[in-house]
Amino acid sequence: MPRLTARGGIFLVVGVGLVALAYAVERPELLPVGAIAVAAPLLGLLVVASTRPGVQVSRRFEPAVAVQDEVVRVTTTVAGRARAAEWIERVPMAPGFAGPGRLADVRMTRPAEFGYRYWPERRGLVDVGPLLIEDHDPFAFAVRVTDTRTVTTQLVLPAVVRLPVGPVPAPASDTGARSARSRERSDDDVVTREYRQGDALRRVHWRVTARQGELMVRQDEPQAGPRSRVIVDTQRSCYPDAAGRREASSELFEWAVRFAASVAVHLDERGYAVDLVTPTAVPEDAPHADGPAGVTLGELALLELGRDDPHREASAGAGALPVVAIASRPDADTVRWMLAHRTPSASAPALAVLVDDDPSLLFPTAVSVPPMAAGQNGGQAVETAEEAFARAGWIVARVPRSATPVEAWTALAGDRVAQEGGVRGA
Repeated sequence: MPRLTARGGIFLVVGVGLVALAYAVERPELLPVGAIAVAAPLLGLLVVASTRPGVQVSRRFEPAVAVQDEVVRVTTTVAGRARAAEWIERVPMAPGFAGPGRLADVRMTRPAEFGYRYWPERRGLVDVGPLLIEDHDPFAFAVRVTDTRTVTTQLVLPAVVRLPVGPVPAPASDTGARSARSRERSDDDVVTREYRQGDALRRVHWRVTARQGELMVRQDEPQAGPRSRVIVDTQRSCYPDAAGRREASSELFEWAVRFAASVAVHLDERGYAVDLVTPTAVPEDAPHADGPAGVTLGELALLELGRDDPHREASAGAGALPVVAIASRPDADTVRWMLAHRTPSASAPALAVLVDDDPSLLFPTAVSVPPMAAGQNGGQAVETAEEAFARAGWIVARVPRSATPVEAWTALAGDRVAQEGGVRGA
């Protein structure tokens, strides 16, 4: 709805005052001045009210699938009818909007276009928009802010860091490992079709969608090779910095998600298909990203902390199934559940990374140790999560939140990294 600007309000008040003063002091020459001062902002309101824009807004993203904290170039196209005006567009980045900028005249046969950049601060499905058009009269006495109400959803993936070779070997040639060329074909040569009502969002092919300008979905899926398993603890109570917060947010959990994403891409590039496993439910209908480990990255993008739920039954993989577990301060039940994903006789590596603000501390998990291992007769002992994993044959590293994914991965390979806070391998 049109409203007066500060300038228009001042003119209106001054005009009314001059009219009143003209009658009070019997100075009729002040009446025309007062009348003009009153009429000018009212005329501005009339002009703005009569030029309501009618537009359709569309957006293009480059890249189509964003990565957390990496630049996204947005091109917004405005079609329809609108006078030259200022624009502001809401974006998921502080301070919450892009602009202001100048929008050129929009005609039915001549749409206007403008661009800007933003850096997504959080992963997941984020909304860009709506576009706000701020229309003034020529003298800025009145303004109308039009909310176009059109938003465009973009998938934002967790940031990925390339990892060195590390402790997980490439699968044997007889297990059907996928070559880089075959993985490239499976990502780029997938058959797509137009989106139909009822299609799962996870089947959207974002790269082709950006190229075609309309939603396109996959008709087939790339062939999987030998499998691996990435386990992420998603229980809110197991992350100390999430306790006492009304929102389910945790910097430690975000570190775990970023590390899981880096590991998933690394395993995919080594030739493994990656399965994401969590103690709470994995997001349903998660969109697929393009490129290595696209399914897992899409699931990680939507992964959130949840309330403590009964752990789902854990199925131990075959001996050739590598397992990587990521947690902060897992409780006893969580440790047992993670250990159950690998048989004691398995030959493939099992790795556990525990991230904490204070990695120098040992946190008991109340995992009972068998009498023989505890050195007691019929008794039980309390051991730390690190000890429980190590006793089961896992390679364990406890790292600070300040550690990079490369440093954590290197610690699992047996190399200690010197840094503030320390990285300890077991």
